[in-house]
Amino acid sequence: MAEETDFIGLISSFLGPASDDVDRVSPAQVSSAAPSISKNNNDFDVLPSTRVVIFSKDRPWQLQQLLRSMKLPIIDNASSDNHEASFVQHVDIFIICRATTADFAEGYEQIRQSYCQVDTQIKPCFLYEGEWMGRDALDHVSTSDIIENKSFSSLLEYALNTRCSNAASPAPSFVMFLTDDCVLLDCLEVVLAHAIGSLQYDQKDRVFNFLTRLHPGISRCQTRDCMSPSPRDWQYHSLISYLNSAFDTDAYESVKHHDGIYLYTTKSGSIEWNYPFDLSGGVYRYKDVQMILKQIRTEDEECNGKDGLSHPNTFEVRGNQAVLALDNDLVAERKTLSALPSRPLMVVLAINRVQDVCHAPIAGSGEGRVAQSTLTDNDNNSTDPTDPSALLKLLQNGRNLDLERYLSTPYNSSHIGDVFLCDQLNVSQSSELQDLSPDVSVLIPVHRGVDFASHSIVSIIMQCVDEFDQPLETRGPQSNLSSMQIVIVDDRCVDGSIDVMIQSCKKLLASQPNILLTVFDHREGQITLHKEHQQQQKRHHMQSTISIAIDIIASKSPGVASALNSGLEHCRSELVARMDADDITAPGRLISQLRFMRGNSSVNVVGTSAVIFSTKDDLDKNDCPIVPYHSVAPSSNQCHIVRTSLSVIDPGFISWTMLFTCTISHPTIMFRKSAIDEIRGYDESVKCAEDYDLWLRMLEKGCRSILCLPFVGVWHRKHKHNNSVTNSLAQKTEANEACYRTVKKILCSPDDETDESLDIEHITALKDPATAPSLDSINNAALLLMMMESSFLQKNDMCLTEHEVKLIQNDCNARIGELATIAISKFGKDNTDHFKFNSSEGPCYVWRLWSDRCPNEQFQRLSLLCHLTST
Repeated sequence: MAEETDFIGLISSFLGPASDDVDRVSPAQVSSAAPSISKNNNDFDVLPSTRVVIFSKDRPWQLQQLLRSMKLPIIDNASSDNHEASFVQHVDIFIICRATTADFAEGYEQIRQSYCQVDTQIKPCFLYEGEWMGRDALDHVSTSDIIENKSFSSLLEYALNTRCSNAASPAPSFVMFLTDDCVLLDCLEVVLAHAIGSLQYDQKDRVFNFLTRLHPGISRCQTRDCMSPSPRDWQYHSLISYLNSAFDTDAYESVKHHDGIYLYTTKSGSIEWNYPFDLSGGVYRYKDVQMILKQIRTEDEECNGKDGLSHPNTFEVRGNQAVLALDNDLVAERKTLSALPSRPLMVVLAINRVQDVCHAPIAGSGEGRVAQSTLTDNDNNSTDPTDPSALLKLLQNGRNLDLERYLSTPYNSSHIGDVFLCDQLNVSQSSELQDLSPDVSVLIPVHRGVDFASHSIVSIIMQCVDEFDQPLETRGPQSNLSSMQIVIVDDRCVDGSIDVMIQSCKKLLASQPNILLTVFDHREGQITLHKEHQQQQKRHHMQSTISIAIDIIASKSPGVASALNSGLEHCRSELVARMDADDITAPGRLISQLRFMRGNSSVNVVGTSAVIFSTKDDLDKNDCPIVPYHSVAPSSNQCHIVRTSLSVIDPGFISWTMLFTCTISHPTIMFRKSAIDEIRGYDESVKCAEDYDLWLRMLEKGCRSILCLPFVGVWHRKHKHNNSVTNSLAQKTEANEACYRTVKKILCSPDDETDESLDIEHITALKDPATAPSLDSINNAALLLMMMESSFLQKNDMCLTEHEVKLIQNDCNARIGELATIAISKFGKDNTDHFKFNSSEGPCYVWRLWSDRCPNEQFQRLSLLCHLTST
């Protein structure tokens, strides 16, 4: 297994290098097998035909919720275009159902009839094992299509191979498999855009599958109850060019801007990340599915009557075996990569079990959830979700899942146990509540950046525009982003960046009549109001408006920390989002963070992942000619993706990793103002690592107060004026000092306020082992690590989940392996007697520690010793 043969892998999987950088995987640590893709956007098959095959047994209500989560568009007969560029015009849905009782059969028929009565672009075709139902549900199904054999294998063949009159080609180009316990977190159109874009991204067809249920925050396998670390070699790839080609109408403007996908070598993954044939959200080329089916049939013939297509679970198991058997053929065709979305697109409600082939455990309420929601889990007491018969009552009573709750709840597992039902009373009440304060305050300090400032502020304002453009039925009660305050702090800005930002806002306003913009310039004591829009508003007084107030203030003292504190004093919302004047906010960032913060009051700080990019031609080979909101704020320079900053989402583990490096990116943060005020804001004596110092002090209040959401929220620009570039040495020094103060508090007992044995050099060696000056320094760093692990786990015993404890212990093992490797590589030649393989008598503490804690890594130690003796 990958995790057994790569002893430093877990550090890269969870954190990246032990340094003060924010990215999880640095370019130096990416495997040589990392997927480097040469794309050919001109060859994209825009609007290809796709077959969606759904498997359902005795779960009509869960099937209904899956179909509801797809948000299939309704045909507007009054419109002449009817979404001409829509993916769903080229999608056919076939549902293979099995009902063991008349009640379940009636439930399925109720769902089928509901889609017959609604004029949607897609009418799902229901295929029943044992009897035919629903043949009148599709006009394109003729009498000759009715099959006599109602076995699962026959229905599967029919669902995959029947020709539909509205298909764009004789056979579908792609196939998506779903089970009835799946719930999409975005509409089917967006999911398929990402999936098909992924499979077509590489002109050499090296991407084998798109795994909808995975995302960068997955670190646990619920079905096996074990850790499932993410691959080391994944890379982020933008799909903006493809999405812009696929969705070229105004109706899908918001879809155009969705971020991208991650690609990784399938064999580099394990557990969840090495399950290539997945019926819960897997998307494949049609020809590859046919190749797998052919392999299964061949194996069945060789086994004299064995039926690998008798049941969905058997089909999935045999499908994975077929992929393994076809491995040479797939490698020969270069199908070695897997793709996943860069944000959660699906969850699997593992709340009951209706099949008897596999015995996967049922997930309990709250399982996989990384933050304790403050909202109640309604109806869980009155309805037993483990009993499919009980769920029929929800179908009869018209009760639906609250999809907004799943969007605002991060999970570290794709299989979850939460059943969130809509509460109509609470929805109506919450929609009537009005608050005079803005929904969010965005805090932007500006020192320089005239070339980038326009794009930065436009990306913020477009957050409101995108939300306002969404259909009302897709907006939940917690999705309202109708008012925003932007606080621009003048931190000795002399290059005109602030003027450029204001002019860009007014230019955007000209094409957005529903935006009410007010500019308050507190530096000169004047208030500027955009008068022209007020006249427009009188003509559009019946329409809803978006209220955006921009406050421009002067920083009281030089420096970022002072600028941020000055800006905080003017923030009128309790929820404050950070942003830098040279970065770009990704679509959906603010509304996603707002959803989460409104439903999880125990969390004070929430961040996201980030794409690190540059406009320098020599920094990276991965071209990204179009960045978010390029059309409304075009950039004159070619952009390049340098890397992706991926943060783990488990708050207890984030608290642990913060002791070694700042694992959250400052511009991605949204926090509660009251929580920052409680710890007296930013420390203005810290000039270059003010954010790291703030988060460490925040975590002293509670190890679960900081969390990251698993999606790209910011495009972070790297250039020569970045603080991390111009003041890298000072930043590292201040970060080590902040870490030293926090570790000292963790190690000291209540009766002893100081720990005289702790030296800041030990902190430095632990955070950056390659700089350790001696073998003793390495040993002291290893000893400090053991003390930190013990004290941290003891002090947070009541707060950490079992999964987080395992993450921390595995991280310690990986760090010990790194320390031991550097010890023998850097100092072994002059201290050969100190390194005795798997011996408790050797004087090298870190070597003994590694042997004791990681007995299965003997091969790695032997390899290092052999290399030492050979040199």
